[in-house]
Amino acid sequence: MTPEKQERCFTILVIPHSEEATFSLRIPLFAVKFAVIIAVLIISGFGFLGYSYLMVSAEADQVEELRQINRAQKEEIDALAIETEKAMNQINELDQLIEEVTEKIDNVEILEDIESLQAKIKKNRTEPLFSGSPNPHNESTAAVYFNGPVPQPHTYSLDPRETQARLTGFTPLYESSANSNMVLGRAVDNIATMQSVIPEQLDTLDEVENYIGKIEAKLEQMEAKPSLWPARGRITSGFGTRSIPYSGGYQFHTGVDIAGSHGSYIRTAASGKVTFSGYRGSLGNLIIIDHGYGYETYYAHLSGFTVNKGDEVEKGQAIGYMGASGRTTGTHLHYEVHYKGSPVNPVRYMEEH
Repeated sequence: MTPEKQERCFTILVIPHSEEATFSLRIPLFAVKFAVIIAVLIISGFGFLGYSYLMVSAEADQVEELRQINRAQKEEIDALAIETEKAMNQINELDQLIEEVTEKIDNVEILEDIESLQAKIKKNRTEPLFSGSPNPHNESTAAVYFNGPVPQPHTYSLDPRETQARLTGFTPLYESSANSNMVLGRAVDNIATMQSVIPEQLDTLDEVENYIGKIEAKLEQMEAKPSLWPARGRITSGFGTRSIPYSGGYQFHTGVDIAGSHGSYIRTAASGKVTFSGYRGSLGNLIIIDHGYGYETYYAHLSGFTVNKGDEVEKGQAIGYMGASGRTTGTHLHYEVHYKGSPVNPVRYMEEH
């Protein structure tokens, strides 16, 4: 056999240290090449796996970092959401206060200046409630209504629809998005929009509350004024000097006499507290009611009572019955109005039947 035709191979000769016979191992060349290729593939595979592991580990670190960033951003978004909710609540509170102010002003119908202020407010519902510029009419109105200047808070629109329109561009804070920075950006934009709407409005809360307090005090004072006719009938004797009907001579009549049917209801002219209910000399059966703010009313010559001392009564509530108790010439109600301890002409106050 020629050398060319002989199979190429590797021979491994094994020579033991003992006296045993040597032996050889013949490995064909193609098997060696195959083993080398397999070894290269294995080494390459392990190298690829190692590289992949390092890449995955790096990506895992990046993912964990992103998670921490996302948690921080979510906490910041939550804080912004709470701030937004607080700001919205403050806006709603301010709107309610403004509506309450205008409603109370609508209910105030005293003096020509107050009615003029009411008409101006109704006409300018979309204009600022108060203006920082001087206005002689407003100043005179304030002086009459509050005995002093009305507070001048920052400009604010009375129409809640305007405030709502300014907030319609809001984007939901937790809208789904692949980019958390965009969500955070929208939240920050929402807060910026809120801050552009409410900064001056929030400063007006204290002034508006004070304004409401003054209006409520004025309304309470108006409610204390005894404006209701206490009985059905006609006035037979007025306030002032008159002749004494049962003994001759003259006397100062401290009230008015209203003639009516015996046993008809006597009503309180305003809300208040009964401070006296009983018999008192020539006035007979008498009820005295304290209405506050210096007003008191007296109801005399009654035939009976429906209230007792210490009772709280509402305006128009029945408190007794018309009669002829005490010193009198017939059935009628003797009605007095006292202001700050002195009797005044009740007719000046008897506006409602």
